[in-house]
Amino acid sequence: MSGAARTAAQAPGEDIVEQGRFRFGPLRFTPSIALTNLGVDNNVFNDDTNPKQDTTAAIGPQADLWMHIGHSQFTGKVSGQYLYFGTYQNQRAFNTVDDGRWQWRMTRITPFLAGSYSNTKERPGYEIDSRARLRSDSFTVGTAVELSAKTSVVVSGTRTRFAFDEGELFLGADLASALNRTSDSGQLQLRYKLTTLTTFVVDGEAIQDRFTFNPLRDSTSVKVLPGFELKPSALISGKVFVGYRQFTARDGALSDFSGVIAAVDAKYVMSSTRFAVKASRDLAYSFEPTQPYYALTDLGLTVTQRVTRSWELVGRGGLQRLAYQQLRALESAGPRTDTIRQYGGGVGYRVGETIRLGFDAMYYERLSTEGLLRGFDGLRFGASVSYGLPQ
Repeated sequence: MSGAARTAAQAPGEDIVEQGRFRFGPLRFTPSIALTNLGVDNNVFNDDTNPKQDTTAAIGPQADLWMHIGHSQFTGKVSGQYLYFGTYQNQRAFNTVDDGRWQWRMTRITPFLAGSYSNTKERPGYEIDSRARLRSDSFTVGTAVELSAKTSVVVSGTRTRFAFDEGELFLGADLASALNRTSDSGQLQLRYKLTTLTTFVVDGEAIQDRFTFNPLRDSTSVKVLPGFELKPSALISGKVFVGYRQFTARDGALSDFSGVIAAVDAKYVMSSTRFAVKASRDLAYSFEPTQPYYALTDLGLTVTQRVTRSWELVGRGGLQRLAYQQLRALESAGPRTDTIRQYGGGVGYRVGETIRLGFDAMYYERLSTEGLLRGFDGLRFGASVSYGLPQ
């Protein structure tokens, strides 16, 4: 619901081609592969009354790409993943997520094109427990203008389409009828380099969502998100944005929304301990016919403790809160809130700079003011092996 996928995330004019681990002519690339979740899930369907257990695994390659062609630069990523289930074979799937960006560097102007495509059969967020086939694609056109050595402006427009397969059902609801839509957005971004490591950014975006089969859900939104981008060599690295969203429904039967939103993805390293924090708050569309959207607060913390050069311990925790917005005619029934909690940890062993072996376990539970219908708990544990992923 937050609009287009950000395929144009790098700073305007930034040259990152030299990051590639391998080279083939003008193309630089970094390949990786990961085998994850090789273990057991004791509640495959997130069932509240009759949980089913199965053996699981996920394996897939990925390649990050960089290339210079004349004064232009291409960056991209291609990835695939196969999901395996031992008993429930109808849950098996192959997923792919690909994106790319092409930009032309001029004296002060850097026009760019960006696109992404994904075709996945997995849980689309925290609300829907079935693994549903979802295809999405987006296309962005824009330009960055350097106003001075420290100040630049980025203007872009994006169209994104979301399409569930026909016949994908969850709790009796047809996901295609409820959620298939096109999202058009325009973005204006002001960037100011405070230091060589820190950039202050004000991100403004106007979004128009139009649903294919359910125009009751049509809406327009305006978002303003000021914040900071911090390079990996900074004491605190990542992105920290906090702002405001005004959501306006086209149909009077649906309530409007205005409030604080946030997008935080930051890391802090203290000696041999690394803290990774992810926090977001925004709106998301629901499959529920009488509760068409919800405010999602998503918090996550990962603490990694290096024990030796090769061994590390990992602790994880997460909290998600889904605050549903009802149709105006049903607001007297009282609000509904779902809460999801996750706790877990694991151990990892690193071989050189590119290989990691691990074992992880995660306990999760959901509580809902609707009672047992949407409440469940479960445990997932398993091993993982990765090559080429960031260490």
